[in-house]
Amino acid sequence: MSLCLLSFFCSAKVITHQQLADLWQSPEAEAKQLVENMSFAEKLGQMLMLGFPHWGIDAEKNALAMTKLKPEIANIIHHYHLGSVILFRDNLIDTPQTVNLINALQQARSNLPLFISIDQEGGYVTRLRIGTEMSGNMALGATRSKQLSELVGMIHGYELMHLGFNFNFAPVVDINNNQDNPIIGVRSYSDRPQLVAEMANSYIQGIHRYAVLTAIKHFPGHGNVTADSHLSLPTINISQQQWRKFELLPFRHTMPNTDAIITAHIVIPALDNHKLTTIDKRQVGVPATLSKPILSGILRNKLNYQGLIITDAMDMGAIAKNFDANWVVKQAILAGNDIILMPVKITAIEDVTKLEQLYHYLKTEAQSNPELDRRIGESAYRVVLSKLKNRISAQDKSAQQAQQVVAAKIDKDIENMVADNAITLIKNSNVLPFQLKNNNKIVIFSDEKARNQLIKKHLLALADELNINMTTQDDVVTMMADDKTEQQLTTKMQNSDLIILATYNLKKAPINAQRILNVANRNAIPVVVIATNNPYDIAYLRGVKANIAIYGITGFDAINNNRNNLETNIRSGLRTLFLTPNKRLINSPTGKLPVDIKTPDLDRTLYPYGYGLVY
Repeated sequence: MSLCLLSFFCSAKVITHQQLADLWQSPEAEAKQLVENMSFAEKLGQMLMLGFPHWGIDAEKNALAMTKLKPEIANIIHHYHLGSVILFRDNLIDTPQTVNLINALQQARSNLPLFISIDQEGGYVTRLRIGTEMSGNMALGATRSKQLSELVGMIHGYELMHLGFNFNFAPVVDINNNQDNPIIGVRSYSDRPQLVAEMANSYIQGIHRYAVLTAIKHFPGHGNVTADSHLSLPTINISQQQWRKFELLPFRHTMPNTDAIITAHIVIPALDNHKLTTIDKRQVGVPATLSKPILSGILRNKLNYQGLIITDAMDMGAIAKNFDANWVVKQAILAGNDIILMPVKITAIEDVTKLEQLYHYLKTEAQSNPELDRRIGESAYRVVLSKLKNRISAQDKSAQQAQQVVAAKIDKDIENMVADNAITLIKNSNVLPFQLKNNNKIVIFSDEKARNQLIKKHLLALADELNINMTTQDDVVTMMADDKTEQQLTTKMQNSDLIILATYNLKKAPINAQRILNVANRNAIPVVVIATNNPYDIAYLRGVKANIAIYGITGFDAINNNRNNLETNIRSGLRTLFLTPNKRLINSPTGKLPVDIKTPDLDRTLYPYGYGLVY
């Protein structure tokens, strides 16, 4: 299949670094001139950000990760004048490979340098396999330290810049004001708008030191949902007054400092009460991503935001399951978006027809719709202007230099320091700090084998550090199930000195988890509950005598459900539990809750914002 079916797909000239340096001197005038001389396809290309996590399949028909730029992908980027590419965990193996891949992507450009973006939020959402992950936003919120937040931004920026990334889709400025939220949780700094804004602005200040652009997300606020927009279309039923008082505030305070805002695939009827018809003929509310009243009316006009507006990924269930793929891109452009993220899924050369159909569809629509044609011109100008003003370059990065920078020991030490400062002691009835002795037996319960192994790893590392013997046993227990008998649990706990119950986002009636607590309490065995992700787990348990929150134990890549261990938080959490044999504290709990912990029915606050015990 030819990738160059239309003559205007092949007309662009690569802009050299010296030419770029000249353009940087007068960005507004030069951007205007560049866009005026662009073909329709070139302008549209600047608006599209594609991802290529996979390319082709193996003999067993498993998707193959795209870790080295394929000639076919290079041709797609060049001939369709793509302006941006986003990379995911599957694309990124190690530091030299990442640098080489990004260098090759930039060499494939058709004119201006590419935006090369990544979701390196830290904590739960991290893409680099080799890098300084950091503890995540809610952990930072628990420290209350703007200085640490800025330092995290600086380290992310320093590493990303050396790898070749110029755009980080962070920070999240959603307030997590619904503890049943299935998708934001520890990705949020807090349920308090002011703290979210302060921490986010500090992070932005840090990452901007290394010329990495930021995109705050997810406008108009994704923190009060009970459904995951990767899977379905959530609706938030709040008043406009409530929205302005809570969800809006972090965006209002950070938008002067960020380079872009990413939209949310959510419906807020108070902001836009129109309806759309889905591909299966249902009537649904208008997602903010497709809402002209929200993006153009509120964000552009009322709030006077002048930066880039970027859609959340258009292949997410909230969009892809409900609307035609080409039509929805047109609606997103008309709504006010400047960059359309992942409008088509391309994993093989045959898929290029989808991209070609999109170009033809939009060109045909623009010929009969002056507003669409104007919007494409406006957005192309805004993208080009951002590239020139921010001096986005396509110059090769050095893999050797990046290896010296990425995941450097000093940065990993800072990562641990942040986690140490975040650990929050929520409940303690004379259980902690636990006095370690030689030959202690510790039993671990969690709902994943990998989680048990991670906890054992750091317990045994601590034992080695203190030069003591320690025995560990573990059991994988589905906390929400009812399949463990009291006799089984009693046998497992036999002769144990301490039990670690590692919970992960409990909901109502976690029968097995409650049974573990009951059996341990009845047998007078001390138990510490570690809330390994969201801090709310204590609300769903009775009889807890010791509980800490660590704000994240795994990372996650929603594009392919890949998970990875987030080691720094559990390391710090475990080090907060113990006294050494000579009765020295290893780490003191200094974190304060950045959220309210409410009862399961959300009617009453059990542990308020700012709560946190100390030794």
